[in-house]
Amino acid sequence: MILHNKIVRWGKSLFALAIILLFGLPSNAQNSTDFGGMLTAEYQQSFGSFWDVNVKEDLRFDHDFSQYSRSKTSIGFDYKLKKYRLLDGLKMGVAFDYINKYTEKQIYRNRYRFSAHFTYKYDYRNWEFSFRTRYQLMMHDETRGYYNYKMQHVWRNRLSVEYHQKNSRWSYGVSGELVAENKDKDLFLESILLVGNVDYRLTRRQYLSVFVRDYRDIYITDDQIRTVFFGLGWKFKH
Repeated sequence: MILHNKIVRWGKSLFALAIILLFGLPSNAQNSTDFGGMLTAEYQQSFGSFWDVNVKEDLRFDHDFSQYSRSKTSIGFDYKLKKYRLLDGLKMGVAFDYINKYTEKQIYRNRYRFSAHFTYKYDYRNWEFSFRTRYQLMMHDETRGYYNYKMQHVWRNRLSVEYHQKNSRWSYGVSGELVAENKDKDLFLESILLVGNVDYRLTRRQYLSVFVRDYRDIYITDDQIRTVFFGLGWKFKH
């Protein structure tokens, strides 16, 4: 009982600290801040006890919610390793994303992203702790109308905490993700992604989420604009 109370207090303190970091980190190094919106819809289908298939669509708007920023269509496959007792809580997966992005030069660019990841989750009482490491390989066209593609390698590591309120449909989560990109054939830490979310279970299979996403570049350039996204998401799990 004493151990449980300590873990609960530690979890609440960690949750509060993450909220403070999400909204309280100094941003005066950024020249300006833009606000945007996100809409997401996701469908998840399980096959047996070990396989999951995810299909997801999201839309982003920036320039204070007034301009289309990008769309992303994703399909992913996850395999749970829980049949191996020592690997319970671990899963691996692959995904493909098609991204249509509107650039500052008023050009729509297509991007194609392949990724592979490992995720580990640990549940204790009403708390869920997870860590994900993901490698991404992305191709995007450099010049409109030409088959000229540039390869980009990205390594992302995310740590998240989620609290499921007892006897309630509500849950709350925060996460931080470090993003490293290739520069001159080496990976360099470029940015950190901070996310805070509140989820509500509508039915046994449907979930609604309200969230905030804040990308913070580590190396700030003179013309850097920081965009904070406010989002609404819907998920169906079958």
